[in-house]
Amino acid sequence: MAIFYFMKKIYTILIGLLPVQLIGLIFIKNHPSLIETYYSQKFYPLLFDFYRFFFEKIPFSIGDFFYAIFIMYISYEIVLAFKRKNIKWIDTLKKTLSIFSIIFLAFNLNWGLNYHRIPLHKKLNYNVKYDLSQLEKTFEILVTASNNLHKKLSNADTVPVRISYSKDFIVQKIEEEFNFELNELKPNPYLKNSLWGTLLSYMGYSGYLNPFTLESHVNNKIPKLDYMVTSAHEMAHQLGIASESEANFIAFYNCINHSDPFIQYSGYTFALRYCYSELYKLNPKKAKEKIQALKSGVFNNLLEVSNFWRLYKNPFQPIIKKGYDSYLKANGQTKGIKSYNDMVSLVISYLDN
Repeated sequence: MAIFYFMKKIYTILIGLLPVQLIGLIFIKNHPSLIETYYSQKFYPLLFDFYRFFFEKIPFSIGDFFYAIFIMYISYEIVLAFKRKNIKWIDTLKKTLSIFSIIFLAFNLNWGLNYHRIPLHKKLNYNVKYDLSQLEKTFEILVTASNNLHKKLSNADTVPVRISYSKDFIVQKIEEEFNFELNELKPNPYLKNSLWGTLLSYMGYSGYLNPFTLESHVNNKIPKLDYMVTSAHEMAHQLGIASESEANFIAFYNCINHSDPFIQYSGYTFALRYCYSELYKLNPKKAKEKIQALKSGVFNNLLEVSNFWRLYKNPFQPIIKKGYDSYLKANGQTKGIKSYNDMVSLVISYLDN
């Protein structure tokens, strides 16, 4: 009876914390300078180092393991609830709200507040607006850079670049040179391969950061060309860059400034895809005209990536994407999944400087 009474008190406290958390989040997210100064640049680096000390050397993902345990626990509770003849719905609701309260608190303290920090374009003094001529110019730069690197790395114009590195070696090389001088957190990220590579492929994900253990994961099934830039993208998340467009830009920045030409090629072709997509939206005729300058070998590399994702396409992907879109919007990224494309304005500003 004492334990039952104690648990009821705990449930009451946790449920009572929910509105407090919501009000606090509404207040703090309207003050990005406070989040930037005291959370993203002071508290989060210490938290990341703490988690890194315990989790980095463990050869598998602790976060993935916890997810598996949590899913099994929820499944067990659901089965148990249906087996009971008299379900106490009030108690079930209290338990559910209590669990949600814990998850919500842990998510925001561990990671989520980074979504509301000062936007990168403001710190860089970049203009997020651009016109068609600027986009065309940037696209031409990316085509030229991709073509030049392809010439260096391939035997013929029509032959795609072949990357002989192992994926572990790729991670090592990117970790060694990963840097972004505007982030005060010492660049010292690390990566793990997800335990759920095949599942991630069917979900349409290249990688992710676990917000509860701060482990960055890459889907080890994806092609090496994507693996390089995805590794840099997930490292950016680990350093407190929550915005998908900003993580995309930092991935591009790190890859094209890397000493290894294969990694440079990954960065340029990555940005090329996004810029082509945006150019096609604004002027399909011009996009088709400009893409003709791209060597067929580069195009074949991009086609390999596209064909990989086509293999895993399934009817559930739109549902999963919709859920992730809602998640991003709930965390202040108003464009949802489309926010990934916002990296284009950052790329244009960077290459224009």
